[in-house]
Amino acid sequence: MFNPNHRKFSRSQVAVAALLSFEGKEPVEVMVMDVSMNGALLQTDLRFDPGTHCNVSILLGHFQHELPIEAAGIVVRSFEDGLALRFESVKIDSTPRLQNLIIDHAEDPGQVEVEFSKNGGWIFNPNN
Repeated sequence: MFNPNHRKFSRSQVAVAALLSFEGKEPVEVMVMDVSMNGALLQTDLRFDPGTHCNVSILLGHFQHELPIEAAGIVVRSFEDGLALRFESVKIDSTPRLQNLIIDHAEDPGQVEVEFSKNGGWIFNPNN
């Protein structure tokens, strides 16, 4: 069984809307339940096999007036009420908003800032 204490990066609990899109399919609204430097947990009834590539636009702000956080990801797990994604890349102009989202909702913001610092800022490495 997976032990969350072995994670290299902290997860922040959130409840924000996002649009999830897969090649050849219309974007679908989902909820981001948690987010980390490497990925996100999405609440949805969609099921996709691990390894499936997707794009996610995390919608911030009232009435979604702020620019979304745009990321490309890959499904790593699919379960009864959601999907776990690993980020493969985040658009450069989305990076500061994603970092702020994680820090603003972190149980220990100082620890998250240490993680950013120890890893040279924002990185996307499937081995982390």
